Amino acid sequence: MTREEEIKAAIVVTPDAIAFVSPEMNHASEHLGLQLCFFVDFVQALEPKLQRFEATQLAAAFLENLPEMCQGNPEVIECLKQNAQLLIERRFSKS
Repeated sequence: MTREEEIKAAIVVTPDAIAFVSPEMNHASEHLGLQLCFFVDFVQALEPKLQRFEATQLAAAFLENLPEMCQGNPEVIECLKQNAQLLIERRFSKS
């Protein structure tokens, strides 16, 4: 099996993935993936002895706990709410 065939075989289409057809969602997902890659780089730089998959697992564990960490910090919650409001306002100003 060629590398291209392996990649195609690994792609699974689920109802959630079908929602990725909008250009906005594709752009947001691409941006998230890039930022996640940078975060894994950051984690690996903190402990260079980590292998890439270990740094990725550690980043995933951190993200899993992020909502709980944010809930304990009202400033972070308020910042998230303000930024959400800015995105909503930007969406309505384009209409």
